Amino acid sequence: MINIGLIGLGTVGSGVVEILNKRKDELKSILGSELFIKRILVKNINKKRDISLGKSLITLEFDEILKDSDISIIIEATGDLEESYNYIKKSLKAGKNVVTANKAVVSKYFEELTNMANKNNCAFLYEASVGGGIPILKPLKEVVATNEITQIQGILNGTCNYILTRMFDEKLAYEEALKIAQELGYAELDPTADIEGYDTLRKLRILGTIALKGKISEEDILVRGIKGIIPFDIEQIKNLGCTVKLIAEVKSTGDKFTAMVQPTIIKKNSYFANVNMAFNSVAFIGNNVGELKFYGSGAGKFPTANAVISDVLDIVKSSYRKGNPLGTRKLKNINEKIEEPYYLRVSSEYKKKFTILYDMADEILSTTDNIAIITKEVSIQNILSLISSLGIDDDKYFLGRIVK
Repeated sequence: MINIGLIGLGTVGSGVVEILNKRKDELKSILGSELFIKRILVKNINKKRDISLGKSLITLEFDEILKDSDISIIIEATGDLEESYNYIKKSLKAGKNVVTANKAVVSKYFEELTNMANKNNCAFLYEASVGGGIPILKPLKEVVATNEITQIQGILNGTCNYILTRMFDEKLAYEEALKIAQELGYAELDPTADIEGYDTLRKLRILGTIALKGKISEEDILVRGIKGIIPFDIEQIKNLGCTVKLIAEVKSTGDKFTAMVQPTIIKKNSYFANVNMAFNSVAFIGNNVGELKFYGSGAGKFPTANAVISDVLDIVKSSYRKGNPLGTRKLKNINEKIEEPYYLRVSSEYKKKFTILYDMADEILSTTDNIAIITKEVSIQNILSLISSLGIDDDKYFLGRIVK
């Protein structure tokens, strides 16, 4: 019997329990031994839950999991940052294998926790932290052994993709699409991390660091979310024969790289244009393997729980990549050298100030309420600096890069 300690019994944790119960016999036949959750750490022992559990499984004390010598694998399934970090750190120091879906803790403490696992000869796996149910990190770790990765791109946030799809296909206002996403469980009551691009940034930091075999920090990534987009923008983008997606991207040339998360205007017939609703996709290019694309459900109870259990199976079968998967390349960020065309729209109340931006324009679009330009190839820093100097409020403009 393989004993597991589970930390957290929310959406992901309960999904793990349900899958393990339903697939108990199949998993035993594959592994030759039963996967058994011996202890579950919760914050409220009396909370009513949809799944039936024996009271002996539930604990309020992490030490009951940490000090149990029979438990060899700990699944961390909370959404907290610092508390999760402490659980994972203590588990790895105790020589226990750890699986987590928490992209925030992986991103912030990636190198520390990876090195700690390597030092203590145990596994630290986090497939579910990027792309939900899409198996991307394991293939990426395998490909980097034989390839130099020159580009990685992705739609990595189901909330933003759902909102943009509904706005584009059904002419919904941003606020209406967000409300529906919240009702369906795609967006949190506080959607800031999603719509401001920070959730995507954390996932790109993980992907980019593995792909380029050198550290890409959160601070290395230019980030802009989709907040501020309005139906006027959607119509102008449609008129360009395009759609808009929140795309994460890392590109490298030698020891130099660029990294960004931005609303990106792309042709309707391009690959990412057809990734819709709450689905995610990741594509990367290796010098030997060429381009590989991965597509699937980017979030949700069972897709994420499935990714967690896949990591558990890799630990039991010892089929995960051993040693430290992070490289030691010294990389130089050159985001300041990026120059691309942009779509920029502001409310008409700023029309007099906005005319200063016309020097950047290749094309001008306007109505009574809004005015927009398609810029020449310029750096985003120059645009943002000028917008800031003009005193244009954040919620009064929308900016998206244009990929031709």
